[in-house]
Amino acid sequence: MDPAPQNPELATVTRDEDMWILRVESNGKVHEYRCGSELQARALAILLLPGTEDRTADRAPTLS
Repeated sequence: MDPAPQNPELATVTRDEDMWILRVESNGKVHEYRCGSELQARALAILLLPGTEDRTADRAPTLS
């Protein structure tokens, strides 16, 4: 991913030596997560980014 995204809400995934670093900016703060693989970093990025669908309390979570 681009180290300087156009949209600050997006996550950036970079490789630093033997680990993958995920950076997510929210509310003016940058949160940094260190992951063992690129797949793990990208999966975490998907979980941390705000969703586009309406999430209601009465919907049960799925394991798909």
